[in-house]
Amino acid sequence: MKFNLLKIAIRNMLKDRVYTFINVLGLTLGISFAFLLFLYVSHELSYDQHVSEAENVYRITADFTLDDHQDIFSNVPRPMGETLVREYPGIKASVRLYGYNGLQVHEGLLWNEQEDYIITRNAFLADSTYFKVFRLPLLEGDTATVLNHANSIVVSKSIAQKLYGTESALGKRVGLEEGREAIITGVFDDFNKPTHLPLDVLISYRTYFSATEDYDSWYGAHVYTYIRTTSTFKPADVNNHWKPFFEKYMKSTFDELNGTAEIILQPLTSLHLAPEYIWEPFPHGSKQNVYVFSLVGIFLLLVAGFNYMNLTLSRSLSRAKEVGVRKALGASRYGLSVQFIVESVTTALIASVISIAFAKAILPVFNQLIGEQLTLNFLTNPLMIIGILLIGICIGFMSGIYPAFHLSSLEAARVLKGGQSKFSQGNLGIRKVLVMVQQVISVSLIISTLVVIDQVNYVRKTNLGFDKDNLVLVDLRDETVRSNIKKFEHDLSSISGVENVTRMNDVPLSGINEFSIMVEKPNGEFESAPTQIIEVSDNYLETMNIELLAGRTFVEADSFFRSILINVYQAELLGYETAEDAVGARFKFPGEDEEHRTIIGVVNNFRMVSASEPLKSLCIAYYNGGRRFMGIRIHSKNQSETLQAIEKMWKSYGASYPFQYTFMDEQLDNLLGKEDRLYRLMVFGSALIILVSCLGLFGLVSFTALQRSKEIGIRKVLGATNSTLYFTLVKDFFTLLAAAFIVSVAISWYFGNSWLQNFVLRTNFDWVNLLIAAIVALLITGLTLSYHTQKVIRANPVDSLKEE
Repeated sequence: MKFNLLKIAIRNMLKDRVYTFINVLGLTLGISFAFLLFLYVSHELSYDQHVSEAENVYRITADFTLDDHQDIFSNVPRPMGETLVREYPGIKASVRLYGYNGLQVHEGLLWNEQEDYIITRNAFLADSTYFKVFRLPLLEGDTATVLNHANSIVVSKSIAQKLYGTESALGKRVGLEEGREAIITGVFDDFNKPTHLPLDVLISYRTYFSATEDYDSWYGAHVYTYIRTTSTFKPADVNNHWKPFFEKYMKSTFDELNGTAEIILQPLTSLHLAPEYIWEPFPHGSKQNVYVFSLVGIFLLLVAGFNYMNLTLSRSLSRAKEVGVRKALGASRYGLSVQFIVESVTTALIASVISIAFAKAILPVFNQLIGEQLTLNFLTNPLMIIGILLIGICIGFMSGIYPAFHLSSLEAARVLKGGQSKFSQGNLGIRKVLVMVQQVISVSLIISTLVVIDQVNYVRKTNLGFDKDNLVLVDLRDETVRSNIKKFEHDLSSISGVENVTRMNDVPLSGINEFSIMVEKPNGEFESAPTQIIEVSDNYLETMNIELLAGRTFVEADSFFRSILINVYQAELLGYETAEDAVGARFKFPGEDEEHRTIIGVVNNFRMVSASEPLKSLCIAYYNGGRRFMGIRIHSKNQSETLQAIEKMWKSYGASYPFQYTFMDEQLDNLLGKEDRLYRLMVFGSALIILVSCLGLFGLVSFTALQRSKEIGIRKVLGATNSTLYFTLVKDFFTLLAAAFIVSVAISWYFGNSWLQNFVLRTNFDWVNLLIAAIVALLITGLTLSYHTQKVIRANPVDSLKEE
């Protein structure tokens, strides 16, 4: 009996191939792309889940407020971790991590015994307690001792192979930067699971920092700090007893700074989607993107399911006589319902099977859209296949249950006597609701996508206060080049494509160090002013194209913070009416009696932080020695030749470090990575949902036109024009579109404005987008409706009326 139901279902599908094709195609698109979206969401939610007892691991972040100015750092002062372990019994172990070449700088060089170097991207200094906190297993070495001593290094399997090939690397020497050396004491397997803190090298913390440095400061000298707790520990255990800890260890320091401090315990598994704080080691994912992608996936499934339900209800007229005959021959309502549900589930399962192959085929394109490297291996993970099939079964059942019970409820006598029109009117209401919901989803996504695109373009085009175009940033990590930096700069200036050269310790948009200085106000009193500090060399303003509003630029006598430039934002905060008024004001450091330091100039505001952070006070200090980065402004023409000439000169100085550079505008693109992924995927998702909706609309109008063919024939005989007939057929669809548009505007306006509030630099909700969305929706709907309506309108009325 069950096999017979399946056979009848397949026979009915083959009988109406166009209807089947539209349904299968719509469901295939919906299921395959929804599955890929859910795969991405699952990937984003799986970060650090592989860590043993991950629920007991937390990162400590610092929440510091100085002079009512709050900053939250992704790290804490060096003594914090070990002191927390001593003070709170629920904390079992802590570990400090620090980038190989600076807090955030985890790239660097390693040399093997043959003095061949490799580049490591994810290298950190770590305490010997790292393996107690993260419980990372080793392929070689003992976790209890590998990082106990200075000059010890633990490397990943791939790094070990790059350094020493297939032979064991244990006990081998590794050259470090700045002339240091370490011994490989352990090897771990490469990280192959999602983590917010990928590693390929761990260097003993004591290789660079002595024990006497750890307790010098409770402000500054930050390190990334993680703790492992007991299973009964709660973050409230620390928060509720924070005051005694603060007063015992930190109060004297923060009293001098006129500030307070708290800490935040972040669960390890939440870090990837948590807000980004100051000095994060890697960019985080986006919780909002996860929500949006989940909604787009659900919408895809809903639209595909609505299509099936709508087409089944529209097609019910052609199957009404079938139901009447089968009921007259003794078929029960239950049996008919089961038959129609089997047909629905069979259609969805066929689409699911096709979706498995389709999802695998389009995965590379999807990875490019989201900027990830997701994999699909159905052989090693059959649960994925089961998941897709279950999605199909659920869609088939949920989409088919209403049409099944609706069709099976027909009365045989009424249907066989010609009561189809009343039946057709009976399901008209639900069909209108389904069409309207599809249109609401489609138009809302169109408007929301336009809002995201506007925001990304706004940040890209906004005036950042400096010229980001044709600006090359070079990593100045090589000691040979830095020791001859003045000569190197002079030689660079002789290259025809080079316009200007400068050096700096931090680059714009990256976020920088902050400190409090005492600055003189217009009334002569000194006020503590939290400020960002950047150290630069000659020609900084000229190279960056930053406007000097008042005062002068640096000379050699301004070194060592004798003089600084400030931005106009800080001048205004201090109460100076004009930039000129702030020139000559004195400043000093907290606890300093001398007041001979001077503000020599005021520059226009430029951004050292990302678009999601507010503009901050900034002071620029002069330091003419080797700095972390070099900024080179080059001509817009022949840039590749200019870069090749710069690299050739770099190598001519005997640099051991490879020539590495980025363009400033590329850095801005990297900062907008989350928003870029969001708008790319929203464009793609919107196009898919619109396509699936159009497939349903196309099928729906074909059946509507077929049902009304006799009506159209009569109207034509009575003299109706083609335009009148077209309006008669499509007016209901455009009425639904108008209603859907009104609902979509309300939804998009609310959520669009809420999303824009996450940015300090943000565009406004542009009402032009509504006009664009309306035009797009009208065009798509009009084109979709035109084919079948024109076909019916142009048909000979004799063909549709000759049966009457």
